[in-house]
Amino acid sequence: MEVKVWDEKEQFLFPKSFGVPKEVKKVEVTPQFEHKVTEESIQIVGIYHITCHVEFEEGEHAHHATSEFTQIEDLDVQGEVGYFEYAVPMSVEIAKDKVQPGSSPTLNVKHVNSNTTEHASIEIAWLVRCEYEGPKENKPESVQKPEPSVNTKGSKEVEQIESSVLVESELQFILNLDDGMSKLTFPSNYIPVKQKAEQ
Repeated sequence: MEVKVWDEKEQFLFPKSFGVPKEVKKVEVTPQFEHKVTEESIQIVGIYHITCHVEFEEGEHAHHATSEFTQIEDLDVQGEVGYFEYAVPMSVEIAKDKVQPGSSPTLNVKHVNSNTTEHASIEIAWLVRCEYEGPKENKPESVQKPEPSVNTKGSKEVEQIESSVLVESELQFILNLDDGMSKLTFPSNYIPVKQKAEQ
């Protein structure tokens, strides 16, 4: 089983008329997705569906760049608590050769955290866990190793062994000779010459 995890987060800003977020009362993040299979990959496409209850209090909004935040315009307000839903787009791609044929990746959300920020906004963060079966590895069959013998060695090794045996036998022959001296004389200028027959 292969497991991939990563963090996601989203920051939300509300109209000044609601006041300043005081506390996140309840938050849930639910992944909703489908699989799309291409020639090269398996794609998980969908949304992280966020539902959130936020308590507001009176206060002034700080000046900040709104491009960093997701603007929430409509809240269902009951007393001091406002409720909203939001869908964060999701797109995950896994190479097809990394997934076992016939299996589909699963995706779930864990550790949802939320807090208010100094910018009169809230931040919601969560951990995404994606699991999928990896391809089965072909395990090599167990092969019994042959008993080592001279025939299993390389030809060069065999030649080296044979030559060392020959050298050892020649040395042994010389060592086995009796000690002593022999005297043999050869005339250095003796050249046999055939006499031509006289006619």
